[in-house]
Amino acid sequence: MEDSIPSPTSPSPAPPNPPAIVGGYNDQVRHDVLPSIPKSAGVVLDVGGGTGATAGHLKRLGSATRAGTVDLVRAENPDPDIDFQLAGNLDDQEFVESVLAEEGPFDTILCLDVLEHLVDPWRVVAQLQQRLRPGGVLIASLPNVRHYRVSGGLLFRGRWHLEDAGICDRTHLRFFVRDTATELLTPPGLVLEDVRTPLPERRTGLVRLFRRITFGLFDNLISVRYIIRVRRTDQP
Repeated sequence: MEDSIPSPTSPSPAPPNPPAIVGGYNDQVRHDVLPSIPKSAGVVLDVGGGTGATAGHLKRLGSATRAGTVDLVRAENPDPDIDFQLAGNLDDQEFVESVLAEEGPFDTILCLDVLEHLVDPWRVVAQLQQRLRPGGVLIASLPNVRHYRVSGGLLFRGRWHLEDAGICDRTHLRFFVRDTATELLTPPGLVLEDVRTPLPERRTGLVRLFRRITFGLFDNLISVRYIIRVRRTDQP
């Protein structure tokens, strides 16, 4: 299966009035990602950060000195502790560059379940890298298309079903396994520091049995996402 689709010649323009965030996933603190974020996160940009719940949480913890979000959607009730919130088309190269130039450079950049929605996530990662301070980190969460519900569907039924959320969200444009996810995030100048495959919070007896008999070697079949941290190592 191809892990990408052809890119159009130009991205669609940003909507004049970005849709509002109503609630749900976009206003939740991503506690599953917190272990990957440095205790001293410095200046933080949360790309696709919704209402800014995670960015605001880092401010309240004293981890972030300054934090904000950029997203396709605007938040009617953004987290009160974030310092900036910008809305526009993340596939628009000029828009992304204007945000980075205005608010950067950054010590920590979060891309939590957003890159798979973009036409050209490789370009976006390259843009983010340029506004990441040397020694700064980029942390991404990407859906794991190797999950048994997806790979099993392909193996036994020859297809998968698009859904309104999850790994096969119908708005996903790109699909990743561990190797292609790490390749996306490690162009020259960014080095891989950590890859986590968080296990389901509710671990059934079947999950525990599977891990026991496989010695945990196939945890990526039961994890819905990869959480990857890379660091900029080139000198200014």
